[in-house]
Amino acid sequence: MTHILIVTTSHDRFGDEDPLPTGVWLEEFAVPYMEFLHSGIDMTIASPKGGPIPIDPRSAPTDEQAQAWQGAIAAGQHTVKLAEVQSADFDGIFLPGGHGPMFDLPDNPDLQRLLREFYEADKLIAAVCHGPAGLVGATLADGTPLVSGKILTAYTYSEEVAAQLDQSVPFILEHRLRELGADFIAHPNRADHVEYGGKQGKLITGQNPNSSASIAQAMVAALSNQLPPIFAKAPVAVAPAQTLAEFPVNTFLENIAVAASGDLFVTSYEEGKIYRITPAGAVSDYATIPSSAAGLAFDRQGNLLVAGVAEDKIPTLYRIKDGIAEPVVAIAGAIFLNGMTYLTGDRYLIADSYKGAIWEVDVAAQTAKIWVQHERLARSDANHPFPAVNGIKRYGDMLYATNTQRQQLLRIPIQGDHTAGTPERWLTNVNLDDFAFDVNGTLYATTHVYNSVVSISPAGEVTTIATAAEGVAGSTALAFGRTGADRTRLYVTTNGGMSLPLPTGVEAARVVGLEVGVPGLTLGE
Repeated sequence: MTHILIVTTSHDRFGDEDPLPTGVWLEEFAVPYMEFLHSGIDMTIASPKGGPIPIDPRSAPTDEQAQAWQGAIAAGQHTVKLAEVQSADFDGIFLPGGHGPMFDLPDNPDLQRLLREFYEADKLIAAVCHGPAGLVGATLADGTPLVSGKILTAYTYSEEVAAQLDQSVPFILEHRLRELGADFIAHPNRADHVEYGGKQGKLITGQNPNSSASIAQAMVAALSNQLPPIFAKAPVAVAPAQTLAEFPVNTFLENIAVAASGDLFVTSYEEGKIYRITPAGAVSDYATIPSSAAGLAFDRQGNLLVAGVAEDKIPTLYRIKDGIAEPVVAIAGAIFLNGMTYLTGDRYLIADSYKGAIWEVDVAAQTAKIWVQHERLARSDANHPFPAVNGIKRYGDMLYATNTQRQQLLRIPIQGDHTAGTPERWLTNVNLDDFAFDVNGTLYATTHVYNSVVSISPAGEVTTIATAAEGVAGSTALAFGRTGADRTRLYVTTNGGMSLPLPTGVEAARVVGLEVGVPGLTLGE
């Protein structure tokens, strides 16, 4: 049975001379406890001193909550001493908040020992609200702060000020975590906000009490080897869907480009094939390259460009003329060429998903060079096969890029001379593959293993517009139509769930049309 260690505070006052009571914020302990209990997870509760958990009286439950949390409240009367606990007995550790942890967890040597052991064993570490105060004293074997370089969240400075307790705490948690090198992400006050950081997202943090249920659900998913429930709370507005073409099961349709004529071109990654699909849905072989075929774009003459791999296994950009593939440039330093987009003139950009870079290719000069390489474009775990930088598209003077493995959407400024600025993170907790923009700046993206298509407003609001029920299991790429009849239609390619099969198994690969009611953006508009 899965076993979680819950570490709470033993501290019940804001200071030795301060009579203001504090302790654990009950919701942050009770809601996760009941979620774990209902999920069949075994729990041990520990605290520095052992014994009953001090409950912050400001978090006293309503009668309805007291009834719902009865099991957690009873369990909180009996905690073991932290010094008696061994990490080998547990699959994960969870630190609920309240202001008490700010006083007795940061410098606790037993907690520091446990956190280092959990981290080094690739076990789950989670904390909510002020619970991350327990992380500030933890270091790795080489002395590096455990939180250094990790994406996380916690109770923010803004929230502390709003609670009028910023002068009562021994330090400001957000500030301390940033000082230790954490990549701290703050959402508005009281936002239900969870972040996934560390190796394979095994450092899970929540911002405030309103995140209690979400962090518990995220932990249950992680301990069950399920996908993080990052889209679970996104509103759903299903777009009308129609399947245009189907391919045999285990066909990995990878990318799509739409010609001005209305014909669709899709790559079949493992076959190295490019298929043509007419507006009526007729499918024919168009071209073949020697090995795998990924990203697609059109050059200025209307020829198809394909990012693929040559017979000698060197990543290569191909041009397709009249159905015949010819190499444009072999990119010997590349590893995994993926999404592609137009930059300017004869220059195109190609994502390199395993190099953590984006290449610039001049198809006229037949040259290639790295346009930008950055940690934010790279994988967080080089041993995991999921790609890092993946889909790329230009919108105005900004290049947008997905980092699928990190579940982030990035923006890279395009300078006046078309060189790259520094990649900046725009959104986290979004597992995206390829995407396209409409004329209003709304982004539409495939989610691949999440078996859906989402829209993301310019303000960053995510809405699900298609699911497996609409035929987009294993959604990989999408593009807008380009004729008067289909400019408001998104064409989505799928692999039927090959990367993470549905409970019913892998489905046929498809090209599905989604009517979104807004025209797609064409570069230059």
